[in-house]
Amino acid sequence: MKMFLMSAALLGVAGVGAAQAETITVEGVGKGTPNSMQMPVSEDLVVIHNQVEYDGFETTDPDSPFASLTGPCFGAALVEAGTVSGSGYCHYSDADGDMALMEWTVTGMGEEGRITGDWMVRGGTGKWAGASGGGSFDAGGEGAEYTNMVTGEVTMP
Repeated sequence: MKMFLMSAALLGVAGVGAAQAETITVEGVGKGTPNSMQMPVSEDLVVIHNQVEYDGFETTDPDSPFASLTGPCFGAALVEAGTVSGSGYCHYSDADGDMALMEWTVTGMGEEGRITGDWMVRGGTGKWAGASGGGSFDAGGEGAEYTNMVTGEVTMP
């Protein structure tokens, strides 16, 4: 996934000690190595085993929590009579060793075979514990040409 151009704004969180949360605008591209497999059942029914190992994200902010994310994304998509559905997860680690779990859901497929959909933060460790938010994605390509364009917002506690 070539991913993520980031800008940040601080939000106040009500409560004792007035903790601060940071909301990050996510826009960019992630790069990865796909290892997906199409499994046709019939002319109008194909299941796709999706697997991508992400090498990192291109961002304009090298301090962004997304800049150093790497790891696998996996799941399945079903193409039935031209309609696509499916979902999966991404298990990322960052440069500090913190983990982030993202969930993705397919909402469509472009003419070039790129899959579009929505993603959301499901949890994590360290700086990702308590993170929330999500956005949309547009992923596809073969080999070294694989990219995942991502947009959205994430609130880091």
